[in-house]
Amino acid sequence: MKHYKTYFKFLQRNKLFTLVNLAGLSISLMFVLLIADMVMRQLTVDSWMKDKERTFIFSNGRESFGHYNLGTYLHNRFPEIEEWCAWSPTARNNAKVNGNNIPVNVTCASKDFVRFFGVEMRQGQAENTMRGDRDIVLTESAALKIFGTENCLGKTLQLSFNTDDLYTVTGVIADFDNSIFSQSTELIAPFENMKYINSYAAIEDTQMSNAMSCELFLRTAPGTDLNNRKADIVAYLKEIFWVYRIGMDDQVHFEPVADLYFSDIIPSSNLNQYNPILVMVFLIVGILILCLAVFNYVGMSVAQTGYRAKEMATRRLLGSSRQEIFWRMIAEAMALTVVGFLIAFLLAKAMEPYAMELLGVRLDIFGDLPGWPLTVSLLAMLLIGGIAGIAPASILAGFKPIDVVKGSFRRKTKTVYLRTLSILQSAITMALLCCSLYLSVQIYRVLHAPLGYEYGKIIEYPAYLKHEKYDAFQSEAMKLPFVKRVAFCRGTPNNGGNNSTTHFENEKGALNMSFQVLVGDSAFVDMFHIQITEDRHLPEGVFVSENAMKQMVDAGFGSEQWSSGNNTFMIGGVFKDFKIRSLLDEPHPLLLTIADKSEFSAWQILVELTDESGEKEKAQVDRIYWQMVETEMPYDSNWYHELVEDQYQHFIRVEKMMLIFTGTALLISLLGLVAMNIYYVSQHKRDMAIRKVFGSDSRREMLRLQRVQLQSLGVSLLIAALPAYFGLRWIDNFLPYEGGSTWQVAAAVVAVAFVTAVSVVSVWLIGLKAVSENPIKYLTKE
Repeated sequence: MKHYKTYFKFLQRNKLFTLVNLAGLSISLMFVLLIADMVMRQLTVDSWMKDKERTFIFSNGRESFGHYNLGTYLHNRFPEIEEWCAWSPTARNNAKVNGNNIPVNVTCASKDFVRFFGVEMRQGQAENTMRGDRDIVLTESAALKIFGTENCLGKTLQLSFNTDDLYTVTGVIADFDNSIFSQSTELIAPFENMKYINSYAAIEDTQMSNAMSCELFLRTAPGTDLNNRKADIVAYLKEIFWVYRIGMDDQVHFEPVADLYFSDIIPSSNLNQYNPILVMVFLIVGILILCLAVFNYVGMSVAQTGYRAKEMATRRLLGSSRQEIFWRMIAEAMALTVVGFLIAFLLAKAMEPYAMELLGVRLDIFGDLPGWPLTVSLLAMLLIGGIAGIAPASILAGFKPIDVVKGSFRRKTKTVYLRTLSILQSAITMALLCCSLYLSVQIYRVLHAPLGYEYGKIIEYPAYLKHEKYDAFQSEAMKLPFVKRVAFCRGTPNNGGNNSTTHFENEKGALNMSFQVLVGDSAFVDMFHIQITEDRHLPEGVFVSENAMKQMVDAGFGSEQWSSGNNTFMIGGVFKDFKIRSLLDEPHPLLLTIADKSEFSAWQILVELTDESGEKEKAQVDRIYWQMVETEMPYDSNWYHELVEDQYQHFIRVEKMMLIFTGTALLISLLGLVAMNIYYVSQHKRDMAIRKVFGSDSRREMLRLQRVQLQSLGVSLLIAALPAYFGLRWIDNFLPYEGGSTWQVAAAVVAVAFVTAVSVVSVWLIGLKAVSENPIKYLTKE
C-alpha cells in the first residue's frame, strides 16, 4: 500500500482524470462482461444434454416438423434409430389447485422425455416420471408457483384442457436455462393428452393430419447417420406421410441437436434459436468497446505524464532504475484496472435485466462466474492493465531526469501515441455510428412501410366467448362512444390465419398451393381496409388474392372454380394482395371467406376504437369482455399495433444495442479526443508563443490546430471505410429491405459530419484559451 501512496495522491489531486478513466473503463468493461457472458452461454447451450452428439431432429432441410405417429413409423422401419421422443409446442392453460386457477405453460411430450434427454431432476427419479397418462412433470419455478414448494411429489391438480381428471406430479425438474427448450416451459404432460388440445395432432389421428404438430428427436446408434439414407427414407415417407405423398415435400434432413441452436432450420414449436452472426457481431463490438476504453486510458495517462514527470525524476535521482519506474507504472495501471473491473461487475449485474431484454437471451453474470470465467476475468484484468500501462510507462521510464529539471520534457515528448489512438478511436466511432444510423433508418422504413392493408386502434381478444354471446358483446361494446366497430374472425393479417396446402392436378400437370386462409365478417374487411377488386356475389364463394388468382390461372386451372379431390373452391371474388405477418416475409397466396359471425366460431375478436383512444378506453372494453367470458383458460387483450411490432422485435433489439454501443463509443472517443487535444495544445504552447511574437495571431493559430485535427480525421475516415462497408453489407443481409443504397450514403455522410463537428468544436473550446494567451507571459515562464 505504501508503494501506491504517491499514486493515490496523484489520483486525488487529479479528480477529473480519475473520474474519466474509471468511468470509461468501468462502463466499457460492463459491456464486455455482459457480451462475454452472452457469448459464453450461447456457445455452451445444452451442455447438460445426454447423447446430443447422436441425437437428431427430423426436418425437410428448411423447417423441422412431424407428427407423433411418424416417430413410431420411422423407429419401426429403420434400425439405426435406437429411440425417439416427441415435443409439442407450448400452450397456455390453467392449473387448478384448491379452487385457484394458476396460469401455466403446458407442453406435451413422450413419456420418457426426462430420461431421453437426461434432464436434471430436483425431485423424484427420471425413470418414474410420466409412467401413466395423467402423470406430469413440473419445472422448479412452476412447482413453487403452483404449490409454494418444490417438494410436491404425489400432489394433484386439474388442467383446463381436461377438467374430468386429476393430474399427479411425478417429478420436478430444473428450469430450462441456456437450452433449446424454452425457459417458459412449466408443465410437461404425456403426449396422450394431446387429444384434448388438438385432435389432429393426437396419437389417435392415424392420418397424421397436423403435420407440424410436434418436433421429432431421433437418437441413432453410435457411428450411424440417417442423412446417409435420405433416399430410402423419402421413398418410405411417400408411402405413409401425406406431406410427401402429394409432393408437398420431397426432401428430408436430420439436423444434429448440437447444431440446432445456430441452425437455419426453423422449428415448428417454440424451441430456442439464435443467430450466430449476431453472436459474432456482439463479440466484435465488445472487443471494439474494450479497445476504445484501453485507448482512452492510454491517452489520458500519456496526457498526464507531465504531472508525474517530476515525481519520477526525483525517484531516478534517488536511485530508482528505469526498470523500476517502468514496472511501477505498469502496476499502477493494473491497480486502476482491477478497481474498474470491480465496478464493472456491479454495473453489469445491475444492468443484467435490461441486457437480457435487449439481447433476447438469459444472462447470469454471478452464477456463471465460478470456474474458468473467473480465471479468464483475472487474466483479462492483468492483460488490460499491462497493455494500458505500457505507453505511459515507456515514456516516463525513458526520459532523462535533467530534461524535467530543465523543463524540456513536455517539448521532447512526442504526440505519436495520442495521435494514433485518437485516429483509431475516431475511425471506430465513425464506422459504428454509420452502421447504427443505417440500421435505425431501415427499421423505421420497415415499420412504416405499407403492408397492403391499413388498421387503426384495434384491440385483439382470444375468442373465449361462447358463440351465443357474440351479439351481446358486440351490442354492449358498440354502446361505448369511442368504439367504431367489432369484428369476428379466424386469423388476422398479422398472424397469417390458417395454412391450407392443397394439391391440384390437370392435364398440364400438378400444382401444390400453400394458401393462408382467413375467415371474417364484413366488419373485419372494413376494419383492415381490405380492397375487394371484384365481387361476384356468390353466397358460398371464396375470395382470393390477386397473386393466388394469377398463379392458378397461369397453371391452367381457370378463374371460376378450382377442384382438388372432393374439394371445390367456388371463386366469389378477388382482393388486392397484402402482406401477412412481417413485411419481410415471402408473399403468400391468400384465401378469404366473408361470412356472418353466426356462421363460424371465431378464433379472435377485434374491437376498433377511435384514433384518440388509449389505455383508459381499452380498460372499459376489457371489462365488458371479461364479464361475459366463461372459461378457466388464461387470456389477455393486446393492441394490434403492438402485435405487429412484435414481428420485428429481433431487429429492434439489435438496433437498441447498436445505438447503446455507438453512444458509449462516442463518449469514450470524445474523452480520448479531449485528452489528445489538451496534451497537443500544452505541447505546442511555446511554438505558438514564438510564432505570435513574429507576427502570427490567434485566428491563424486556431486554424493551425484545426488543420492538424482535420488531417487526423481524414486518416480516420480512410480507416473507417472498410469496416463500415462490411457493416452495411451485413445489415442488408440481416434486414433485407430494398432501396437502402441512398440511405447508406446518407448515414455515412451524417456519421462523418457528426464526428467532424464534435472534433472541431472540442478543439476550438480547448484551444481558445491557449491561442488567446499573451505570448510574452508564457515565454517568461520558460
